[in-house]
Amino acid sequence: MEKTTILQLQKLLDEATESGLECGCQLAIYENGELVADLCSGYTAPDRRRKVEPDTLFPVFSVGKGLFTTAIHRMVEKGALAYSTRLGELWPEFDCEGKEHLLLWHVLTHRSGLFMTPEHASFAELADWNLMCRRMAAMRPEWTPGTRCRYQSFSYAWLAGEPLVRADGRPLKQILTDEVIRPLGMGREIFFGISDEAEARMAPLDTSRVGGEFGHALLIASPEILRSCIPSFNGVMTARAVARHYAALEREIDGVRLLRPETLENAAIPRRAADDPFRPETDWAHFGLGYVAAGFPEDPSGLIGHGGAIGSEGLLDRRRHLALGFTKNKVDPAHPNHPLRDRIASLLGLPVRHW
Repeated sequence: MEKTTILQLQKLLDEATESGLECGCQLAIYENGELVADLCSGYTAPDRRRKVEPDTLFPVFSVGKGLFTTAIHRMVEKGALAYSTRLGELWPEFDCEGKEHLLLWHVLTHRSGLFMTPEHASFAELADWNLMCRRMAAMRPEWTPGTRCRYQSFSYAWLAGEPLVRADGRPLKQILTDEVIRPLGMGREIFFGISDEAEARMAPLDTSRVGGEFGHALLIASPEILRSCIPSFNGVMTARAVARHYAALEREIDGVRLLRPETLENAAIPRRAADDPFRPETDWAHFGLGYVAAGFPEDPSGLIGHGGAIGSEGLLDRRRHLALGFTKNKVDPAHPNHPLRDRIASLLGLPVRHW
């Protein structure tokens, strides 16, 4: 990547934070397996007391699904379970109410019909893994699993995580650590369940444009949620870690490649039924096996990744071997439209992603 391009990217970040469009942000890029940009700008909070650094942690919400998905693929590679595994074989309590033929690939492609979050009276209940799994097991899909797609915003954690735990035996947080976080050398930069030290480096959400009662801000400020492992929405990480993860999907990074070439190729294939009741021009949820296939019109699998509720994202441009991580903390009421993210995409020649 040209040095002038990196300088232009830094200018975009600085203009956004200086104008107030963003509070703080990070942008990291790997190209052909090398970290070529590790940029940051702005402040961790509107009081502008502490500058964002490369190791500042940001809540990234559904961006964490991408890393979680990678752990699932690694466990399939190891033979712990298969994409065709019927969830009820591993999770007998789940084997009821029309879920008897629900397969792991239905979950990975968000085609389970179980997009609803189980009822909960508090964040403490939502953070109670066993309670949520019991309630998930008792639910009935809205339609026959495998037939239609609807995004499993929260439920993805329990639907994919509980079978993984039962197949392997390790706690989910340990699986994520062993399969993704430790191999990447990112123990200080990726958290699904934050430590006290890490929380001190975390940029809280800036809700100045939407008000202090914004739901995601309340959610991620909850100690119960922050300390739990719910990888569909409570990941806290750096842009550098997100980019490193996507770079390591397709090639060795410091001796570590996360997935086999054939696994990545298979995971990137879009699995969207022609009769899904979504308008393709407005809907972002074009899933492969767990990753969003958000590439070019003629080649959707050419770019894979996942966005998050506040505008953070991670992606791999498989055509140019470019991996990107972007984090931010200012809540924009126009989400999923994020001007800075679009400007970065334009400069890098990437398709615009409103996920």
